Amino acid sequence: MRWAKRYYPWVLLAIWALCCWGFFEQAYSYHFFYKEQNQLFLMSADYVSTYRGCGWLSRLSGDYLTQYYYYRYAGAAILSLCLWAAATLLYAALRSVKVWRWLSLMVALIVVTIEAVFQLHHSFPLSGAVAVLGWALALWLCALLVRRRAVVSVLGVALLPLAAWLFGAPRLGRLAGPDWQLERMLAVDNEYRFGNYDRVISLVEAEEQPLTEMKFFYNLVMAQRGLLPDQFLRWIPNELGTLHKIGPETPLYTIKNMNELYWVLGDMTFTERAAMMANVFSADNRNVRMVKRMAEVNLVSGDTLAARKYLRLLEQTVAYAHWARTAPQNALYQQKALMANKQDTLAINDNSHFLMMQLLDSNPTNMVALDYMLCTELQLKDISNFKRDYDRYCATQPRLKRLYQEALCIWLAGTEAPAEEWQRLIQMPDVVKRFQQYNQQRGSEAFSDTYWYYFDKVRFEE
Repeated sequence: MRWAKRYYPWVLLAIWALCCWGFFEQAYSYHFFYKEQNQLFLMSADYVSTYRGCGWLSRLSGDYLTQYYYYRYAGAAILSLCLWAAATLLYAALRSVKVWRWLSLMVALIVVTIEAVFQLHHSFPLSGAVAVLGWALALWLCALLVRRRAVVSVLGVALLPLAAWLFGAPRLGRLAGPDWQLERMLAVDNEYRFGNYDRVISLVEAEEQPLTEMKFFYNLVMAQRGLLPDQFLRWIPNELGTLHKIGPETPLYTIKNMNELYWVLGDMTFTERAAMMANVFSADNRNVRMVKRMAEVNLVSGDTLAARKYLRLLEQTVAYAHWARTAPQNALYQQKALMANKQDTLAINDNSHFLMMQLLDSNPTNMVALDYMLCTELQLKDISNFKRDYDRYCATQPRLKRLYQEALCIWLAGTEAPAEEWQRLIQMPDVVKRFQQYNQQRGSEAFSDTYWYYFDKVRFEE
């Protein structure tokens, strides 16, 4: 019984740390990946020397540890250990000055719980938790020294200004609950980033009505697998990303995603522009994910000097050093170069239709660009331009997808095309039969899986 009375606070602190770890690891782990990619920590003396002023050590330590968030399971472990150590030291400091055991425990748990709530926000830095840990350590040392002789007590009090210089004032964040919507969105984003495409599909398809950003990444996966037309009508409204323009009113998360679309389409100029814009809108203009993307762009474009600039930066990081050393030999970037835009025309704005036409004129086998262009036109219900582009790029090798066949039926019926034209364009006999059935029950929900129903019933606002 005496043993339990003496050690129960330490047991409770350990249980709290395990619960904290379990929550962040099992339910909130993707926020760590987002925090990691929004900084660029370099393992160099020149970079470390930029950490100056009040609280420099907490910022340095927090940013150094944040780069390890890149690895699965690391984020929750690092945060939980920091908070557990802070709670333990704070409890020990209060007990050293004879504060009641239960009160010391409550104060320690309240402080670290508030800090854990602050860490729920996607932009709150780990340096906040490190500062709490630093101050807990300083208070513990101060409490130990104050109990000694008078000279030592003076030294203990002198620790406080030193702690203020090293750790700064504890940073306050936002007291709010978990942002589950953002966590789900980041889950899809980061699984896509790591190349886990099957996981992306399962996460999005598990949603009854996925978020806009989730559909964006789902379509990227489907386009690369040649299935974008097959899944286009799965959700209404859908999100292709081709109608966005980067500007002052563009949401931040959209800006950070646009480079993924241009990368998949194969245009390196627009990919680099989008990555630079995302970097500009990142904290301190540092985003390691965008730096890596700009290195990839220049590897594909063959600009060796520009690529080396970014690779040298990444070689000084923990998580990307190996990739930076091996990337120049990666055959992926040589294959990507075959899809490059070889047209001489300068693009004066981010008109995705003009961009995709250039890509297809340079490489007619670019099925990703073709599907995105045709699906965007169908999303806008622009049947005339859809037919024009279909004729231009599918004349010698028809793109036989049910979505396109149904859209062609609308054009054929609207222009009162002769039977020979129907036979030439519609190569899925059941499509014509079902189109006739639809015209007898126009607007019926029995045909909600068809483009005809979408064309008649769904209102699209650009």
